[in-house]
Amino acid sequence: MILRKTKGFTQKSLAEKLGISHQAISQWEKGETMPDIATLPMLAGLLGTTVDAILSAKSDDFEGFDEIINRVNLVKQKKRNAAKDKAVSEFLNDVLEKVNEMIADYDTDN
Repeated sequence: MILRKTKGFTQKSLAEKLGISHQAISQWEKGETMPDIATLPMLAGLLGTTVDAILSAKSDDFEGFDEIINRVNLVKQKKRNAAKDKAVSEFLNDVLEKVNEMIADYDTDN
């Protein structure tokens, strides 16, 4: 899960890239099943690691990382939202400025 999150994948988006169900990803992450051996090289490539690292990883190896990743993703989301808010605000200001110019032109013509 840690590697998936650090690469910005949701279970669904990773599953789509691998051509499997998101439920399969969930089962892997819960330790209920393991990836098919044919899937491992592609999975490793997408996650930026090796097949050996995937097979030898233990949940203890990543203790505490979930919280860090969640906080980093929250900060990224807030920055994206702030950038979107700024862009929308600038667009609306431009529109308002154009409308005011049109009103001023109309007032001087009449």
